[in-house]
Amino acid sequence: MQTRLTRTLLVAALSSSFVVIAPAVPIVAAPAQAANLFDSLFPRAAERRRAKRAVRRLEAQRYYEAERSRLRAERKRQRRAISKPARIKKPIFKQYAVRKQSTVALAGLAAAFTAHDQKLLAADALRGEADDRAELTTGAVVIPTMGPTGVVPVIAEPETAPNAAPERAPLPTVRLSAGAEYLEGMKLTARSGLGKALVSHYRTNPAFLWLDADGNPTPAALEAHAMLKDADAEGLNAVDYAVPLPTDGADGPLKAAMAFEFAMTAAAAQYLADARLGIADPNRVSHYHDFKGLKADYKKLVAKLAEEAAPATVLASAHPADASYTALKRELATLLIEAGDVKIITIKSGTFIRPGGTNDQVASIVEAISLKMSAEERAEAFDALMMDYSDGVYIEEAVELVRAFQKKSGLKPDGIVGKNTLARLKFDSPKTKIDKVRLAMERLRWHPDSLGSRHVFINQPAYRATLMNGGKPQISMRAVVGKPQHQTNFFHDEIEYVEFNPYWGIPRSILVNEMLPKLRRNPSHFDNLGYEVTTQGGRRISSSSVDWWSVGSNFPYNVRQPPGPKNALGELKIMFPNKHAIYMHDTPAKSLFKREKRAYSHGCVRLADPRAMAAAVLGTRVDDVSAEIFDRQNKTRRLKTKLPVFVSYFTAWPTADGKVEYFGDVYQRDTALLKAMSMEAKARENARVKSTLG
Repeated sequence: MQTRLTRTLLVAALSSSFVVIAPAVPIVAAPAQAANLFDSLFPRAAERRRAKRAVRRLEAQRYYEAERSRLRAERKRQRRAISKPARIKKPIFKQYAVRKQSTVALAGLAAAFTAHDQKLLAADALRGEADDRAELTTGAVVIPTMGPTGVVPVIAEPETAPNAAPERAPLPTVRLSAGAEYLEGMKLTARSGLGKALVSHYRTNPAFLWLDADGNPTPAALEAHAMLKDADAEGLNAVDYAVPLPTDGADGPLKAAMAFEFAMTAAAAQYLADARLGIADPNRVSHYHDFKGLKADYKKLVAKLAEEAAPATVLASAHPADASYTALKRELATLLIEAGDVKIITIKSGTFIRPGGTNDQVASIVEAISLKMSAEERAEAFDALMMDYSDGVYIEEAVELVRAFQKKSGLKPDGIVGKNTLARLKFDSPKTKIDKVRLAMERLRWHPDSLGSRHVFINQPAYRATLMNGGKPQISMRAVVGKPQHQTNFFHDEIEYVEFNPYWGIPRSILVNEMLPKLRRNPSHFDNLGYEVTTQGGRRISSSSVDWWSVGSNFPYNVRQPPGPKNALGELKIMFPNKHAIYMHDTPAKSLFKREKRAYSHGCVRLADPRAMAAAVLGTRVDDVSAEIFDRQNKTRRLKTKLPVFVSYFTAWPTADGKVEYFGDVYQRDTALLKAMSMEAKARENARVKSTLG
């Protein structure tokens, strides 16, 4: 016991820096010397201590290396997040895929045609027997009658029996079964569904639609054939519906007649589909298009042709019934006639002239203005137009012409010829105008048959929103639409309500693509702006409490901006709920409405006079709308009747008086649609080559 106590005291003494005086031997030692002495006195304990120290040192090294790797990975992740931030993809233009074509053989109709003729012959035979029996049981009776010179025989015709057989109709000279042998080699290649519908119809209803009893085209067939030939006048391609009239071929007239019958049915059914639903599928052009109900039901179309005594009437009624279509059709006819006579004035790019200046383009500018004038305007400005501007001096008469043109075009009438004035003086070639009108007619087919007496029409290329009432604009105003990278979608819906002093619920695409990088640099960004951040469960939190580096494109928070003067939606928004989160609204950025091109939003439609539009939509006065806004309280007012709204894209569109105006292709959708229609035309050309009708 004493030995253990002595050893303990000695260890304590050796491990300290104090001097301990032992009872027998005085020892004075430094810590290092004490450690060496300890190791020499207790070698096993010293070994265990060194082992523990080594383990701790190794653990510390591993921890340090792991932490250094973690920090390095975190810095790398942050740098990657900054250089490639989380993004939500916007809608894109697709690689257009033409609608499927399929080939059907007509040989299967031979059995149906033969069976039909056998029934026809059997029925005719029965009627013949009935006629013979009627002749035996009924006949003329001679009744002697006293006349002035004696007895005169009078033949009394028998009364018609109530159940007498009707007069026999002659059997057709050309019967279906007679042409059955030619069906073996006939094939039809057409849009998927059309061939099957044609075969199904003739199998169920084996009768000619377009041929008479002698195998010749009926008058109704010729009338419909003429309408198909005139398809170009409707903005369609006449070659897509070309059907040769039957003539005597190497195999005789019967084969040509059979080929004409089936080709005519296929062409007429396709014409009906194109005239009502359009040639191209807009939803295949880009994700910015959203139209439903554009798939043709060819069975119904063929049945409709068969039911109508005058198929040409059916073809004519397939086109849109809206007045805008009539105006576009009239414009197309004018363009096709005048295409070779239009004079194009070319003005050098970059031309800039101030009043009093000199430029060799002055004469061209005056001539271009003259071509843009109406006949009445030219008569009024006759003296100024007839002056000689060959010396290039920009004199006052020319300046006044430019100012009048600028005012008419919605530009500042300062008389300075710059890029904006030149853009308005630019002439579209006849082909460009024809293409724009044809595209407008195609796009109109994606809409209801009539836009309706009362509706809101937003034309994106025109940067304008208009409420139409009874065919006339009740109110029209400038609008701001989406940027090219945030395009406004093309669709139609119904306005349901107006929200005053609205909250702005920030779309997730904006939160991820634009706000998230700012939040990673400054987590308090939303707090500083006064935005409200809530969890998916509705609990409100501070933006500074979120680790925004851990948030990606799945953004799990809802963010909204409260009502107020800085609110992005301004004083009100006009809602037609849709999956694109697009609506009309006010904006604090009023200066943008002064610009010529107004594609600046994230997709929604900003209005220059939102109070007036809200009042017109609600059917009330502007003062009532102002009163709703005055108390700064968020509130909603629903429409008594939903109002159709067309968020449209037309680079050619008629005014209320029928004059067609032309606009720039701000989103390059004309280019995409022309390509799609061209691809459909090519597919149809290939189908005609594969078909073996005739």
